[in-house]
Amino acid sequence: MNDELSATKVEANRRNSRRSTGPKDAASSRFNAAKHGLLAEGITELDNPEMFATFCAKLAAELKPVGEIETFMVRQIVLGMVRLRRVAWLEAEYTTAQLNPPITEKRLNAVDRELAKMESSNIKFDPGLPARLSADAVDALVTKFGRYETQIENRLFRHLHELERLQRLRSGENIPAPASVDVAVHADKALVASDG
Repeated sequence: MNDELSATKVEANRRNSRRSTGPKDAASSRFNAAKHGLLAEGITELDNPEMFATFCAKLAAELKPVGEIETFMVRQIVLGMVRLRRVAWLEAEYTTAQLNPPITEKRLNAVDRELAKMESSNIKFDPGLPARLSADAVDALVTKFGRYETQIENRLFRHLHELERLQRLRSGENIPAPASVDVAVHADKALVASDG
């Protein structure tokens, strides 16, 4: 009985799928791969895919990886460099948007325009260029962009150092294993004093 039901359901699904024309509007779902990290290359619409492939080839020629692990490290280094460029670009875009907000114009009908003239009220179409960034904008620049940049740089240099270590090991050098150090930071001095 279950086999018949399953076969019937499978056949109904097949018939229904033939009538499907796919998504009507992919505007909201077209970025899902980027949001969920499913892009194989790790690049976004902000990046240039042709430049990425060329950059990979240039760095591979410069760093001369041997084997899959070293090739993977070179690719991670390229991604780190692309991401650092992206952070700088996004930071510049953010700063520009903060310093030069979009100019909006309220559309007035003829009656409202005449009333405004009669009241001698000025309608500001261009707010001008502010001299400084707002405190919120500076906070966003320092915390968010700085944090992203630091994380990307740390990863980039970790990959560079690991590639160098692997290449030196391959050439026969006696390289010690990397050391891992745990550091605990206590904000409350009473806790530190109680530990001895």
